[in-house]
Amino acid sequence: MSDRRIAWGLIIVAIVVRVAAVFVLQSHMVPHSTYEHGEIAENLLAGRGFSVRFLGADGPTSQQAPVYPWIVAGAYAIGGVETPRSLLILELGQAALGGLLVVAVLALAREVAPDRPWVGRLAGAIVAFHPTLVYSATHVQVALLAATLVTAALAFGYRTGRTGRDRDALATGGILALLGLTDPILALVVAGVGWAVVMGQGIRGAIRPLGLVGLAFAIGVAPWIMRNGKVHGELVLIKSTFGYAFWQGNCTLSEGTDKVVRASVERALKPMRGGLRGVNDSLWAARHEAGYLDDVALTAADYRELGAVSEPERSRILFRRALVDLKGEPGRYATLCLRRLRYFVFFDETNPKTRSLIYRASHLSLTVAAALGLLLVPSDLRRRLGPTVVAAALIALFHTLTIVSVRFHIPIEPLLGLWAAALVSRWESPSTMPVDDLERLGVERGRLAGRSSLLHPVT
Repeated sequence: MSDRRIAWGLIIVAIVVRVAAVFVLQSHMVPHSTYEHGEIAENLLAGRGFSVRFLGADGPTSQQAPVYPWIVAGAYAIGGVETPRSLLILELGQAALGGLLVVAVLALAREVAPDRPWVGRLAGAIVAFHPTLVYSATHVQVALLAATLVTAALAFGYRTGRTGRDRDALATGGILALLGLTDPILALVVAGVGWAVVMGQGIRGAIRPLGLVGLAFAIGVAPWIMRNGKVHGELVLIKSTFGYAFWQGNCTLSEGTDKVVRASVERALKPMRGGLRGVNDSLWAARHEAGYLDDVALTAADYRELGAVSEPERSRILFRRALVDLKGEPGRYATLCLRRLRYFVFFDETNPKTRSLIYRASHLSLTVAAALGLLLVPSDLRRRLGPTVVAAALIALFHTLTIVSVRFHIPIEPLLGLWAAALVSRWESPSTMPVDDLERLGVERGRLAGRSSLLHPVT
């Protein structure tokens, strides 16, 4: 009962903190803050389908994955297209989603460290209060939803490994499909999910659950891939923009991100009014001033050339241009990759919002605490955390090799919170658990016999 009260307390606090941030910062009053998601949502409501103006042409698109623009369209349908009212509805919904994120991290902590309840409590508190995760609720961006789905997918992966049940495997695959349709890059967590299943079931025992995970995932994403084939006339796996993103991160004018470094950004960062809202307004002004790399790297002739071909071909053209640029400067790609890794782990210097002391202090604190947690936790718990480390490492590697931004780091921050919280296990004695909890840990259905590797240390 005490654990239940603590869990509900963390969920409610997470929602309240985010609601307060929404009303204090007033980001829903900021114009031009919805970017491509808002344009696609507007087109959906206008009967033009899932379309956007992208790289010189206007029409059906796979430039964004489908889930989040549909959510934005739902808010627009209630409150009007890009009105403060509709954005407030959306942001309050994301505040509630912050409560679900706490639920997901509590579930993941319970699977990873069932005998150490303080790990889950502390991880839930970190997720509830961490400034970046709170601030993300005040933006029209996919990051908070993605973070929730990443955490939930791993939690269900561990659960499938523990129980081996078909329904858990199908639920895991369904969450992975929803994650892929939200941000396909984050489907890389499937490696961590697979490891969690194998860790619980063994290689042979994991064959059926993993097959069901794959089946549910394939069924979930198939309709969108079929739609893409019909729209573009070729196979497009959820999004069409890998080459475009690679070009943004690696062309001659790029700093490794999609932002433009301008001296005028520094002037825009000076608050025009006091308080947190004044700081937030200045960050938005600086963000708009920075703009996208496309604004300075593509000419009118480029847009005409790109607009004359299909959307996937536009992306391929830009990918080839990036490769030509990199070949002309040997060693530059390695330099960009190292820079992106530094930006990802520490601060993206091209993003005005990372200039905030609150962001830098909280981000650095979480990074250091997570590293210490992984380094100092007991070896059995470090092994249990392995699938989460693999998932985060693959996401970091992808962005190191292609393009990086602050929003790409948010989906792994709940995992870092779990690693940081695991540090408390050095002082928390494993709890004594009754037989029904041992069954919950995966020794049901006779798997105990002859399978000592499946035994959790509490047994």
